[in-house]
Amino acid sequence: MPDPAGWLDLPPDRMRELGHQVVDLVVDHLTGLRDQPVRTPATRDELRHVLDEPVPEQPTDPGALVTFLTEEVLPRSLRLGHPGCLAFIPSANNFLGVLGDLLAAGFNTSPGAWPVGAGPAAVELVTARWLAALLGLPEGSGGVFTPGGALANLTALAAARDDRLGPDATGGVLYCSDQTHPAVLRACHVIGLRQEQVRMLPAMDPDVVLREVRADRTRGLRPFLVLANAGTTSTGAIDPLPGLAALCREERLWLHVDGAHGAAAALTERGRKALRGLDEADSVVIDPHKWLFQPYEIGCVLVRDPDVLHRAFTIDRFRAQTGYLALSRPAGAETNLSDHGVQFTTAARALKLWLSLKGFGVAAFRAAIDHGLDQADHVAARVREIPELDLVAGPALGIVCLRHRGGTDDLQAAICREVNEDGRMLIATTAVDDALALRLCTINPRTTQADLDLVLDAIVAAGRAAA
Repeated sequence: MPDPAGWLDLPPDRMRELGHQVVDLVVDHLTGLRDQPVRTPATRDELRHVLDEPVPEQPTDPGALVTFLTEEVLPRSLRLGHPGCLAFIPSANNFLGVLGDLLAAGFNTSPGAWPVGAGPAAVELVTARWLAALLGLPEGSGGVFTPGGALANLTALAAARDDRLGPDATGGVLYCSDQTHPAVLRACHVIGLRQEQVRMLPAMDPDVVLREVRADRTRGLRPFLVLANAGTTSTGAIDPLPGLAALCREERLWLHVDGAHGAAAALTERGRKALRGLDEADSVVIDPHKWLFQPYEIGCVLVRDPDVLHRAFTIDRFRAQTGYLALSRPAGAETNLSDHGVQFTTAARALKLWLSLKGFGVAAFRAAIDHGLDQADHVAARVREIPELDLVAGPALGIVCLRHRGGTDDLQAAICREVNEDGRMLIATTAVDDALALRLCTINPRTTQADLDLVLDAIVAAGRAAA
């Protein structure tokens, strides 16, 4: 009978060979993005050979499987790091981040409990502290890493609810803009807020919010949180953070800022000015897999007082029967990050960000973020010069929205389809003032002004052809 220890092992030489194969493929992918189409769509029928595969009872050569994945599976998708990808929020990962994920997966350690992963937990803690400092939050701020913005926002909202409303959240009310990301609204649902407990306002004008808050208190309700945007996904718009911060201080409300995309701009001088008031938030969400150029998945919730996370999520408060976890409980000043969020066992997500920040230096990230802002400025300037185009929103935090002048919503949609069919670029549409607009997000450091000029020329040409 074979040795059980070898059932799921490979010889060291074979592991190294496969590792070299994978690294070579990743490097070829990252360095050859410009030569690839921005996306390769696929129908279910075209992926039938993947979808209908039977359970693999017997082994297959791993090298052949790696080749299959890189030829038949991974390319059939949108290349979010492609220099021509201007749709959604591009995710231009870097190789040091890839290595961080490889190390995290290879060593397979979890930072959730200090006795289980003290070293990775220390990296998580210090990297969160770095992020807080880079965003201007006060000394003592910290946070916890999550798979992305959805769980980061959920973590912040749950902590705020417990901190401001206590164990009985009946009658709690949250205030947000109608531009709030759907992931945040999903988080509201998950923590038990009914639709009537979420005041979705056309704009987050502090005077309007204050009137709503006082009216709700008159009704016997319990306002507890104002949710502001540091760069909406649609247009990059920033809510009036200083005014909302003053309102929250006066009314003793929690100020939460969803900066999943835009908060990273605070690393730069002009971004910090645009995001004035961010440093007054009680909690901020940032997604490093967006404008900090990390591989998926990595989000982060930062709080002024990390103890609010511990109070909200520690299992000790429930006196649960957790005898089997006694070995994983921290001692003294040690920190169990599993007591600061939803997850118990987590991947060592911060390793990739730590490695990137240390390996490239924060100055490189500042330059890359400034580049994205410059690119948005360039697009806006070009749009103003082109007679057929109108600038309708931005530039704001790397996002620009425009329309083909005089065209209907159907024309804008047709232009978007025509541009995207080229294969070298991808743009999106969004609604601005109830009209369809073409939306470009310019944060990818691989994108050049020549790429942007090509896109604008394609938009003009598509408009002329469709008119």
